[in-house]
Amino acid sequence: MPKVIVNSTPLIILCKIGHLNILQKLYHEIFIPTAVYLEMLI
Repeated sequence: MPKVIVNSTPLIILCKIGHLNILQKLYHEIFIPTAVYLEMLI
């Protein structure tokens, strides 16, 4: 399975529509940069 680095846009959209788990189905490893993680906490 492929690896992916995500930014905040797909995380926000998938979370809003209740399908955040789709990333786990599509990718073996999901990397969220620290800056994106911190942005999501706000």
